[in-house]
Amino acid sequence: MVRQCSSAHCGAVDAEINEICIGEGWAINHPVLTRDENGPCNCSCSCLAFGTMVQVGDGSFKAIETFVVGDRVLAAGTDLDWSAEPVVYSGGTTGASRQKYTVLVLYSNTAVAVTSDHLFLVASGGERALKQADRLTVEDSLISPEGHPVQVRGVHIGDYLAGFHHVAARTKFPGPGDLDGHLLNTNGVISADYAVQILNRSGEAAGFTSSAFAEAPLVGSAEYVSRYGDSCLKTPELPSGFDEDAPIRTASFDAPDVALSGNTFIPAEAVSITVPEGACSFIPPDLAEEKRSAPKRAFNDPQAREWVEALIRFHRQFYPDVNYIFDWTNDDVNAYAWVENGVRQVAMMGGLVRDQDLELEGLALVLAHELAHHYGGSPTGTSGLSCEGQADYFGVRNVMRKVWFGESYITTTDAGIAQMAAFFGVPADSTDPGGSAGCAHPAGRCRIVTYRAAVSLTGKPGCAS
Repeated sequence: MVRQCSSAHCGAVDAEINEICIGEGWAINHPVLTRDENGPCNCSCSCLAFGTMVQVGDGSFKAIETFVVGDRVLAAGTDLDWSAEPVVYSGGTTGASRQKYTVLVLYSNTAVAVTSDHLFLVASGGERALKQADRLTVEDSLISPEGHPVQVRGVHIGDYLAGFHHVAARTKFPGPGDLDGHLLNTNGVISADYAVQILNRSGEAAGFTSSAFAEAPLVGSAEYVSRYGDSCLKTPELPSGFDEDAPIRTASFDAPDVALSGNTFIPAEAVSITVPEGACSFIPPDLAEEKRSAPKRAFNDPQAREWVEALIRFHRQFYPDVNYIFDWTNDDVNAYAWVENGVRQVAMMGGLVRDQDLELEGLALVLAHELAHHYGGSPTGTSGLSCEGQADYFGVRNVMRKVWFGESYITTTDAGIAQMAAFFGVPADSTDPGGSAGCAHPAGRCRIVTYRAAVSLTGKPGCAS
């Protein structure tokens, strides 16, 4: 596996991206910013988890991470005419990363763990085509090295503790649509090598991918769950006779990485939460329900997820006595604060994070609001936490000033307030609309006015009191 993006500007700095990602132990899809107008590059490329057995040129098998340039790997094209081909590229992570949005595919009596965009050869309408792992379903059939269908028994989404690795056979830069010598026997089913993954991201493998696959719902998304059920979010039920030699282990609970052994799959349900009744929310339930239909980023969008995880790491330095929770798979368009067993809790939900109106700065404002429920003081509600208007004001006036130093406070709050105006669908002005919400959520326009007052230190407006 290597970190390379499909766009030209990312490809131009691929070597440096690769060095940074490996040196820092960053997982696939971690954004790497560059100074240009084209946006971030990512630590990216489809990979196989450490321990995945791949067939060698002599017919034996060895783990994917043990291949080096110059080895021989058994490879074929869609005609499945197998031959020993030289490994021309071999790379991957150090094994220390926690890979988010890993897909675990169960079939026969075994399984394979891969990154979400890893390409498998499947039987599709009598033809053989490539399909991304994050679009596989139990209705799909993978293909064995002999060309036989291999029914998918389960597809699960979650985090994976292990390294990821990939190789390229024959040539690192095949011609457009050229799969000859680039399909591998990966643990008994056929999937593509590194070179084809690069072709696919640039669109040049389109001749081998069904256009219907691109429109298929992503594993774990609301559309996928609606169509195929929620088993994709749950702990896999390993089939009877599951290959005990497979390195994959599953955990039905989340825990610090040091408490879990390597090659451990942590299903999405393990990091999901149930928010207690009475918790303070960022927006009221009726608005949250309305916002479910607002445009959202893709379920597998890496950048929004990394924004929140980075914000949590950052804010934890200033507010260490809070337990921060990020439930990416939850479609609730909200964030929450509450106290449980004497511990301050703050939760960010995936539906809010994926809302297209919010970016890092808007999400920073949300996180500050939830922290302000704990630290904002009077007036307070029945829960003992600060009322909504007070949390709006204290969050921007105090929390964000504490976290964002100097000019970064202004740039972050300005951008965050603009994003919030779009989120609430109101003007980004500073005119107090009047009225008073008491301890409840003020109207959207009042919240924008409150944020602006907090930045300019002109006092909390009456509408938020």
